[in-house]
Amino acid sequence: MARLISSNRSIVFGVVAALAAAAPAFAQSARSPRVDSIDARKRAVRMQTWFERVRHMNLPVRFSGGGGYDCDARVGRFCQWNDDDPRAPKEPKPIREARDQLLLTLDSAAARSPADDWIAGQRIRYLVEAGRDSDAVQVARSCAGTRWWCDALKGLALHELRNYAAADSAFHDALAAMPTNERCRWTDLSSLLDDAQRKRFGKVGCGRNEALARRLWWLADPFLAIPGNDRETEHYARQVMGRIMDGTRAGYSLQWGDDLRELVVRYGWSRYWSRAPGSYYDPYDGPVSGHEAAPNYHFFPISVNVDSITDIGESTWDFSERRSVERYSPAVAVTFGDFDAQLALFRRGDSVQVVAAYDLTFDTALAGPAEHTALVLQRSEHDQPTISQSVDTRGWYTFTMNSTPRLLSFEAWNPEKKRGGRIRRAVWLAPLPPGTVAVSDILLFDATTTPSTDLTAILPLALGPSTVERSKKLGLYWETYGLARPDSALPVSLTLTKVNKGLRKLAEVIGIGKSTPMSIAWHETPALGGIATRSVVLDLSLIPRGQYRLKLELTPRAGPPVTTTRIIEIP
Repeated sequence: MARLISSNRSIVFGVVAALAAAAPAFAQSARSPRVDSIDARKRAVRMQTWFERVRHMNLPVRFSGGGGYDCDARVGRFCQWNDDDPRAPKEPKPIREARDQLLLTLDSAAARSPADDWIAGQRIRYLVEAGRDSDAVQVARSCAGTRWWCDALKGLALHELRNYAAADSAFHDALAAMPTNERCRWTDLSSLLDDAQRKRFGKVGCGRNEALARRLWWLADPFLAIPGNDRETEHYARQVMGRIMDGTRAGYSLQWGDDLRELVVRYGWSRYWSRAPGSYYDPYDGPVSGHEAAPNYHFFPISVNVDSITDIGESTWDFSERRSVERYSPAVAVTFGDFDAQLALFRRGDSVQVVAAYDLTFDTALAGPAEHTALVLQRSEHDQPTISQSVDTRGWYTFTMNSTPRLLSFEAWNPEKKRGGRIRRAVWLAPLPPGTVAVSDILLFDATTTPSTDLTAILPLALGPSTVERSKKLGLYWETYGLARPDSALPVSLTLTKVNKGLRKLAEVIGIGKSTPMSIAWHETPALGGIATRSVVLDLSLIPRGQYRLKLELTPRAGPPVTTTRIIEIP
């Protein structure tokens, strides 16, 4: 949400009322078939000015925060707060009716001046604002103005229609044909990077560090499984909207400026406006706030280490960073977060078998007829991704790849509920040196039936979320690699340690609490030389509720102990 910090303007009711009364005359004049292009533009400008004043007079009254001292971002005349706005109020009827009149005038002006870029842009702007995205696409396709500008308008309309792949193509055409200085402005990512990133990367975009720009856009894509990169097309849609609004009065009823353009590029354009209560002398002079699409999230990486795929992990992003330099609300998943699912890697010679399991049965946020899940693996932003998808509530994916590191994105979304989440990180296993022992990840599974040591048989039983029920037997499956004959009596230990925080953690440190409710050890005789598979069953019925770290440790005769861990939650 952005608010104008200070202004000495005052909207006079009598002037606005006079303009409102004159509005129908604008529409009638515009119907004259002999009006030339200049007159058509003038009448459209006057009608737009009238509409913005009607909007200001009828804005919903809402108190929306304090002054500029506590801004999440201060941009020129404006204070930006990255709070999750409450649900948008129903737009007042006078604003809707006035916009309809404005659109009729713009339609008439376009018929008389079809090559006018400004008129074309305003038609798209107000159709999008009215939620008439399909109409906006049709208007953009009939655009007869400057070719690159028409392509850009088409990209904006298609993006709002959620056809991101087509929007990407339209923006690609626009960027290729637009003037160099305009392309430089649109592709400059400086305003989307924080101070540490700008210091580390320097200028990104506009012909500089183009390879890095491609990587950042790739990593910023909310869902790799959905065609098109909607975070990137959103950026160009914001550039188009900024250019459309340039030289006009936005919902704040003040002239457009560089600060408003920067706000739009970083946080998106306002989807609605509200006004704080005015004074006793002028009830309409309260500060105006613009409200972007919300909730919104910081999808750009926060890390400066993105050169190598192996540097990318869950800490590369912080969706909820309050004072972030950019934010975006994906239309397919307005509510976005982490995806609670299970990933495990297993060695297959020089290759790696990736296992991803999920269960949305009790996830009321995602489960439903429109639920989707997908496992995406991609070597780099230049390669085609490998994508497997499902609409099943519960299931698993498996994929065998070579040892080249890949970006894995395990995604879930429900467009009807507008909710989604993901797990995204690099996956790879370095080749195992001769004479070295290694252990796989632990794969959790439902051990209600007789457990197996065959991964193929266990996969259908694999658990999705890290939350495990105390009433059910918990199965653990793992594999050991590189064992030699001296390891015929291999020491193995399994511990369950509570993940404590705050005062409880301090109590553990000074020795007045118990954080390891389970610790077992044994010797076993595994298969030697190849892959030794193993599964055990745990009874957690007596384990207190909480979050635990499950640690498996094997101690080969030669070499240091090898360990693997997994976090589980016992509700």
